Amino acid sequence: MKLRLSLKEFTKYLQVAMRAVASRPTLPILNYLLISAEDNSVTLTGYDMEMGMGIRVRFQANVIEPGNAAVKAKTLSEIVAQLTSDEIEIEFNELQRLTLKSGKSEFTLVGKPGTDYPRLPEVGDEEEVLELPVDRFLTNLRRTIFACSQEMPKNFTSGVLLNLKGSTLHVVATDGRRLAISTDSLPESEPFDHPVLIPSKTMNELSRILAMDWGEMLELHLSENLALFKLSNSAEIEIITHLLDTPYPDYEKVIPTKFEGVLTLDRERFLTALKQVGILARQHDGRDMAILETIDDQLLISAKAESEGKAEVEIPAEIEGEKLRVAFNYQYLLDPLQAVDDDRVTLSYSGSLEPGVLRLPSDDTYTYVIMPVRLPE
Repeated sequence: MKLRLSLKEFTKYLQVAMRAVASRPTLPILNYLLISAEDNSVTLTGYDMEMGMGIRVRFQANVIEPGNAAVKAKTLSEIVAQLTSDEIEIEFNELQRLTLKSGKSEFTLVGKPGTDYPRLPEVGDEEEVLELPVDRFLTNLRRTIFACSQEMPKNFTSGVLLNLKGSTLHVVATDGRRLAISTDSLPESEPFDHPVLIPSKTMNELSRILAMDWGEMLELHLSENLALFKLSNSAEIEIITHLLDTPYPDYEKVIPTKFEGVLTLDRERFLTALKQVGILARQHDGRDMAILETIDDQLLISAKAESEGKAEVEIPAEIEGEKLRVAFNYQYLLDPLQAVDDDRVTLSYSGSLEPGVLRLPSDDTYTYVIMPVRLPE
């Protein structure tokens, strides 16, 4: 195998494929990245088998001699990041040595034949296909994905639910203590009408890739156990992932419909106040607790840590209904406020032991439900 390509482009594509290389894989070969060259195209493949996610990046290049090779992904990435020339030449010989040449720099690495690299799972010919606008889907992901559990257990809390109902897509995430739902309208002619649960780690990587501007549309291909996300621009990117096979609860039943009061708040002021009291709330004896209390036309936000002290911040509030005194995990309030762009938010409530609901006055496509923390006696 021998190929010559733009260093800038190779660096960009390498960064994407590297997102599917695990830091501590159980199989040593999965520390490697697969480079395949044929005709005038090169494909970079990374595979995190334990996570159940693979990434392929296919792009145009000057292929002098076709072939394939696997190379230590981290070493390759570190070398490429230090090169300064415009081009890079990659060659893999029969002695299983991979040579990298760029300007006056040359590296020779121990490689492996491409046939040693495990094959990615394939969605197959019976897939269903859904087209999603990248900008809107990325917004939906950012508004919800933080609410997933970051742990590894493969239950419903470690996945993002894509639930298509007619012409409306619901993007849903929960860790059991909060629930985020962002909805989007889609053409009614879409071919499937059922929920799919995708691992949150895959969706986190997908959101980072989408933010790199790889085109305006995202294709989602689905089979019984797999999902394939496909992007096409200067390169073709495929993210293949296993689906989580676990029932998802009826999330709509969790959303309260009756409230004792509603607060309307400036989002930036609310966000700043929470960051300030969070300094004490995040201390061990602060229990991550922010207490919200209405006083006249103000919202008092406070936190207390016995070993450190106390913080109090007042911000203006429009208050409808009963007075409020409730405690929430301050980070659980920060997350949605940082994920939306609206100037104002509403917080609906029904007492200190009932869930609160955060919404956007100018946008009814977003709902965030948060469970309270029991107030100290």
